[in-house]
Amino acid sequence: MRIGYFVWEYPPRIVGGLGTYAANICPAILDLGHDISVFTMNDGTLKTREIVKGIDVNRPMLADGSNILPLFLTEDLRRWGTGINRVRGRKRKET
Repeated sequence: MRIGYFVWEYPPRIVGGLGTYAANICPAILDLGHDISVFTMNDGTLKTREIVKGIDVNRPMLADGSNILPLFLTEDLRRWGTGINRVRGRKRKET
């Protein structure tokens, strides 16, 4: 089977549990005889594609589309997005 694995972090950049899990599960999937391609983030310092221990690792460079994205958003979506920013900036109330 050919498997695409999408994950925020993958070695050599591991921040937390998700990257650690990916670093362990991907070789295990490969050992079962499957082809696996990992798609993960790139901070600009890593290769965009490489084979690491038999695993096809893809780290595409992402373009910053934030300056053109508003051209494609409806007014409803723009209002919704600004609401998210206001909520994220607030501290949670203690209960």
